[in-house]
Amino acid sequence: MFHPLPPNLGPGVYLGAVERATSFITDDVWYGIYAGTNPETFVRADGAFIPFADDFDITNVSTSVKGVGLIGDIKAIDLQSPIGSLIGKQVVKVGRSSGHTTGTVMAYALEYNDEKGICFFTDFLVVGENQQTFDLEGDSGSLIILTGQDGEKPQPIGIIWGGTANRGRLKLKSGQGPENWTSGVDLGRLLDLLELDLITTSEGLQEALEEQRITVAAANSTGTESSPVATTPQEAEKVDKIYEPLGI
Repeated sequence: MFHPLPPNLGPGVYLGAVERATSFITDDVWYGIYAGTNPETFVRADGAFIPFADDFDITNVSTSVKGVGLIGDIKAIDLQSPIGSLIGKQVVKVGRSSGHTTGTVMAYALEYNDEKGICFFTDFLVVGENQQTFDLEGDSGSLIILTGQDGEKPQPIGIIWGGTANRGRLKLKSGQGPENWTSGVDLGRLLDLLELDLITTSEGLQEALEEQRITVAAANSTGTESSPVATTPQEAEKVDKIYEPLGI
């Protein structure tokens, strides 16, 4: 994974390599008792965990989102909550290609069939405000953030995985033409699957770095026990037997 830079500034900054990733999950694992009865149904759960490379300068990392500011904890999507608690809510994102945009959550757990007729779900369907595109090609992986209400911090709810750029426009409203749209993954469910937490404060970032430093130091200080030193021919023969090749 690289952080892209304009061509005149040189090559992108190397961030690290993928350690854990997922792309499709069966809906019974994703939605539990709310899953459909079709056993061949999958959720697009596109995401990965990429630990920073050893030579990456961690001081460049900030928990503040440009154009948004500090964000709160992840908003968990409760499938028993009223529809109005999510559908129709305003969201924002800051992406590599289109920058800061706003949109509206139009659907959750949207079912569709791909070109081969296989049934899939996408967690979020987001449409940009005022007929504008919410995302462009290259924005995949951007946080979908629920705007804050009554002084509350904005809350991340998902990440972008696709939309108009790879599936064409959709006709969503009667009397209007096809619109640009964006698909997103439920961030809470994705992090649970990858066994990760989201760090949203500078204090939390420093605590995580200190915990990592202690873990690495402990691993480096733990060495394997040295082989016994033979002092007599008889002892040397015993050592040879202990460490006899396995012949594999």
